[in-house]
Amino acid sequence: MTETISPGFVDRLTRLDGRSALVLGGHGEIARVIAATLADRGARVALAARKLDQCRSLADEIRARFGSETMALACDVSDETMVRNVVAQVADCFGGLDILVNNAGASWSGAPEDIPLSGWNKVMGVNLTGAFIAAREAARIMLEKGSGSIVNIASTGGLVSFTPDRAQIVPYTTSKAALIHLTRDLAAQWAGRGIRVNAIAPGQMESGMTLSVPDEIVEAMRADVPMRRLGRPGELAAAVAFLASDGASYVSGQTLVIDGGLTLR
Repeated sequence: MTETISPGFVDRLTRLDGRSALVLGGHGEIARVIAATLADRGARVALAARKLDQCRSLADEIRARFGSETMALACDVSDETMVRNVVAQVADCFGGLDILVNNAGASWSGAPEDIPLSGWNKVMGVNLTGAFIAAREAARIMLEKGSGSIVNIASTGGLVSFTPDRAQIVPYTTSKAALIHLTRDLAAQWAGRGIRVNAIAPGQMESGMTLSVPDEIVEAMRADVPMRRLGRPGELAAAVAFLASDGASYVSGQTLVIDGGLTLR
């Protein structure tokens, strides 16, 4: 098959005009740039998280800046009924669901021998079970259409392990490793039915959980990165939009590592 090569053909491949996206974990800087990028590429964007006011504020900002249709919903991703209802509401309001971004995340710090089961379950419920529930519910809609893209936000923590002087976040890293494998398993199950499932694995970013640790640890993290800097949230967004688009139509089951070379070591 010969590709049609003409001015703007790459832009057309990566446009998302007419598509509907749901971003779970729909507030914070990473969600902000992901939502903005999806909207800038032409998608309608729904934002959902437990903090509804923050989702509404971001939805209003995206609508004002890009003129895109947006909506905000309350959702605890570990609550099966809430996830099911949110997916249904988005599909009903937008006329379908083409893109799901599983961005919700939780962590628990401490020596493994001191971690309570409640802490372990909280992290697994959000990072792994929540992602599965959302993917399952979204897929039920996408399968009817025969197309769709799911992008999971994993972490380089799912690819490497930390010594205690760097981090003690075993529930988090374990959940992200499982999420990477869930990405592969779901991709294998749905590849022949039109749904692509991929993930990105951010390294140390200038946002979110990374900046919640002491400054000396952040500096040590920065020193570990071959590029000698932390990543910027905007450097993740283009990858998410690419994986959601027809530009990645032959890509599924993959985890794109965005880490400044951290995992090269």
